[in-house]
Amino acid sequence: YFEYWRMFPGTLQKKVESDMERVRANFRKHFENVVCSETVDTLDAAEKAARLFKAEEIDLLVVAYGTYLPDFMTMHVINQLQKVPVVFFSVQNTERIDPNSDYEHSLRNSSTIGIAQITGTMRKLGRDYKIIVGSIDDPRAYKKLGVYVKATQAIADLRESNIGVIGNVFRGMYDLELSKTFLKSAFDVNVIYIQSGHLLAEWEKVTEEEVKEIAGKLLKRFKKRGITDNDVERAIKLAIAMERIAKRFRLNAMCFLDQHFLQKQTLTTARIGASLLMENTDMTVACEGDLGGLVTMMLMKSISGEHALMAEWGEYDAELNSCLLMGHGIGVPSLAASEAAITLTRTPEEWGFEGGGLNYELIVKPGPITLGHVIETVDGYKMVVSPANSVDMPTMAYNELHAMAQVKTPIKDYLEAVFESGVTHHCIVGISDMSQELLAVAEMLKLKTFYID
Repeated sequence: YFEYWRMFPGTLQKKVESDMERVRANFRKHFENVVCSETVDTLDAAEKAARLFKAEEIDLLVVAYGTYLPDFMTMHVINQLQKVPVVFFSVQNTERIDPNSDYEHSLRNSSTIGIAQITGTMRKLGRDYKIIVGSIDDPRAYKKLGVYVKATQAIADLRESNIGVIGNVFRGMYDLELSKTFLKSAFDVNVIYIQSGHLLAEWEKVTEEEVKEIAGKLLKRFKKRGITDNDVERAIKLAIAMERIAKRFRLNAMCFLDQHFLQKQTLTTARIGASLLMENTDMTVACEGDLGGLVTMMLMKSISGEHALMAEWGEYDAELNSCLLMGHGIGVPSLAASEAAITLTRTPEEWGFEGGGLNYELIVKPGPITLGHVIETVDGYKMVVSPANSVDMPTMAYNELHAMAQVKTPIKDYLEAVFESGVTHHCIVGISDMSQELLAVAEMLKLKTFYID
């Protein structure tokens, strides 16, 4: 606040400016694409900062209070960035109070009173914000800020995405049915309907030479069991067609119905096609028309940088306090501990097509995971968020991707609570604990949440 500079001429302003430069350096150290304004101490400086941030089209506004500032100056910036989420960072220059300090030092660290004032004003106006309290080099503060940064990025990635839908929700699965209009309203993601005929037209154009090249690489990469070369080549032919459709419609994600029609027309399954599409193009793919699950996978991919597994709730193990999550054929090899632990197998379910289909058999590598799903409710959307741990155990002979998720809550109580809350039969398994980031996403999007660990 410029009024204080004249009270301690030549010293206080320099100290605060030095503190703020350290904060800027920490922002640039911890995060990419950071735009820093000059220190705001007057209304003119606030106007200059607002113009800078509008020109740079920022996605998240972090207001770092290094000392006191009246709320009208801060509000001048915030009001010009109405749709941008706000985080207030109350900064002090050390973690301890020096009993020998003077009033000037107290003013240097008077961010707390400024934060109290601006947050009181924001609440009075019904405005949303996040708050972080810490010192200049406090790792906790930047870790917490990182949660909001990743959540903001995940939402931005989702809003810039095109989802291609081939087919429809599997018949009778009311738990997965979504209103595409409400989905657009809540997440602002584009949903593009693609006729199955478009996919089949691309499938018919695929040459034998293209198929054999990719099939040969896949067979050299993984061991196999119970499948023929014909099974592999049929699946690869469909995989190539899926990738061409994705490029043609400029898709960032795909949701398809594999059973019945596609399988009978192509004499294979789309499971390996989905997996290769994720691995080769970095797209996110789901099946059975589960757009809520697909959105969850997209958010998890943006937050963690790794593809999630689309699974279904399975049986429990009381001794391991775990739940078996059965895949739906959609996941990437990096989910496993190593490629040596992956087997190419037939598709476990048979829907009237000829041959065995093609699938990965693997178990998710041990370590932290997150279970989740976006659910449509009578009151809008909610997000299920559950941090867990993937158990280290041998791969089961299921002809399928799977995971053993260990939780803290007694497993029977856990499943009772999950089902009591109302979920879908699909469960998305993300690699790493990203529960705090997902909760931040839900809060920013004003989604209800169900959290359990």
